[in-house]
Amino acid sequence: MFEKKEYIMDSTFGVCMVEKVTKLVVGREQQMEYYVLQSAADKKKKAYIPVQNHETVLRKLMTPEQAMSVLEKIKMTINGNDALEVDTITVEEAQKILEGGEPDSWGKASSYLLKRKEEISPSVAEILEKIWGQLVNELAFVLKKSKDDIRQMVNNRIK
Repeated sequence: MFEKKEYIMDSTFGVCMVEKVTKLVVGREQQMEYYVLQSAADKKKKAYIPVQNHETVLRKLMTPEQAMSVLEKIKMTINGNDALEVDTITVEEAQKILEGGEPDSWGKASSYLLKRKEEISPSVAEILEKIWGQLVNELAFVLKKSKDDIRQMVNNRIK
């Protein structure tokens, strides 16, 4: 269970702070505990996620060391120093990676997008862009950099 004021990653909502844990009435008399999550990017956005049996992946943020490792792997892969493990990614596989919320998988999917953008179908590219966007947000938050700084760190390796 996450604590009040803790920053976490929601695979669909992004980096957010647990504003509180509250009970809401579901049905006639049944109460369920919910996390009230506030987006770190947009303080006006909130999400109510059940503490138990939620469909989205909630996890602790990466440590700065993990974030640097993921970022370095992306840079190495798109620079050609590390092989991509897959030749193609289907819509179903991309959706599974997004929903899984696992940082290393997000990094691999982002490398795939950045290296092979021209070859990817629009439907797969759309999901991979979401993954890349969520990953950039988390990396920026954890490393205390701007999203543009993170993108620039990666783009410098592409050129």
